[in-house]
Parts: sequence; C-alpha cells; structure tokens
Amino acid sequence: MKLGKFAILMFGIMVFIATTTWGFFYSYMPNMKEVGMLKDSKTANDEEAAKMPQAKKRFEKAKSMIDEKAKAWKQIVETRTPPMDLKRGGIDLSVNAWQLAVDTPKYRDSVQRAVNAQLKKGGVKVVTAPQVQLLDANLPVNQILASFYNYPALKFPVVIFDFGTITVQGTYKQILDNVRAYKSMPNYLAVTDGLRIDGTSPFLTGTYNLTVVGFIRSKSIAPSVPEGAAADSGAGGGAPSAPGGGGRKGPRAGAGGGGG
Repeated sequence: MKLGKFAILMFGIMVFIATTTWGFFYSYMPNMKEVGMLKDSKTANDEEAAKMPQAKKRFEKAKSMIDEKAKAWKQIVETRTPPMDLKRGGIDLSVNAWQLAVDTPKYRDSVQRAVNAQLKKGGVKVVTAPQVQLLDANLPVNQILASFYNYPALKFPVVIFDFGTITVQGTYKQILDNVRAYKSMPNYLAVTDGLRIDGTSPFLTGTYNLTVVGFIRSKSIAPSVPEGAAADSGAGGGAPSAPGGGGRKGPRAGAGGGGG
C-alpha cells in the first residue's frame, strides 16, 4: 500500500516530536539541572571565598587575644605564685606523701615569713599579726593535700588563708601605703577589704580584712601512699613531727583547708 503525502508528513512529525522529547528529557533537562547546581555551588563558594579575608582577620585577632592573656598569666605565674622549690620558699608537690608531711610545715613557715614581711610595708606598726594555719601533727599523710592544699576539692592545688581582721598603726599615708602594697605581694595574691581608719592624726589606727591565696605550681602530684603503709611502718598514719607541725591552731584556710 502506498502512503500518501499527508501520512508521510504526519509520520515524520511524530518521529520528530518523539526524538525531540526523548532528547529533552534524557539529555537536555538533566544537563541543565546539573548546570544549575554547578552555578549554585559556584555562587556559594564565591560567597564563602569572599568571607575568607574577614575570617582570617577574626582568627588573627583571636590569636592575638590568646597570646596577650597567656603573656599576662605567665607574668602572674613568674611573680605571683610560690616557686617549686622549698629552699626558695615554695613547695614541690611531686614528692611522696611522707616527704610532703615533712616539707609542708617548712613551707608553712615560709608563708608566715612572707606575710610578716608584707605586714610591715609602708612603715606601719603591726598591732595584731595573723598566723598561718599549722599542720596538725596527727593528720594522716594522705589527707595533707586535701587539708592544706585544697586538692582535689579544687581542680588545682591552692593554699587559701583567710586571716580576718588586721590592725596596724601609723600615719594616714603609712596605713594607705600598707594596704596598697598587698597588690604587689611577691609570690602570692593578697586581697584586702573593709579598711577603717580611726584616731587623731598623726597617730591613727587602721583595720582591714586580709586574705592571701597561693596557686601552687607542680608538674605532677604524687599519688597517695597505700592505706596499710602507715601501720606497717609503725607511724600510726600520722605525719612526722616538724617545725610548725603542732601547737595552737591557726585561722581557717578556705575550702577544705581547715583542720590546721
């Protein structure tokens, strides 16, 4: 059967439409979607790239702030914390518990000397002098860190001495110089408050509250000795006697610092 011109034309049109439709849905449209996704990705990447200089500036600023804080803390550590050396008035917590029982009373005496020297700053006369807490001679060696150094109650060893009210006598300038001098107390952080001055110039009496804090530096802290070690050694669990290890109890020593 011979097809007419019209039938051939319609057949050609249908083939063209089918071929075009197949090409559009199979090839053109997916490719255009991919192109669109690539454009969106490029736009997002360009936006992020534009933020890089600003992000870099923020990073440099944050790093500078960290470096400044680290430098400031390093200065505090070097001048306002006790040294890690008993001979220089500090304490080494890496020694074993038995040695710490011997060293702590000596360190306590060093703190007392530091406080005594600071009390006289400004040329005042000291009327009431504080006493650094004494280490109980009967305190088990495994409790010295908790009692005197507040560790591990705090995340780092620290001595805290709340001395209460201090009384000094002198001129107005001498009393003010005495109180202000605590801001630069060597090896320790000292805080005063409640200053009151009474009397008739130039013979005045000043009273204030004093707290002294010492952040103890230590690369390591020795572990506790076994519970049976005290009984085996015949020491009865108590710390060996040492200077400052007994006698009248001193002031409260902060969280976990009592029992002096």
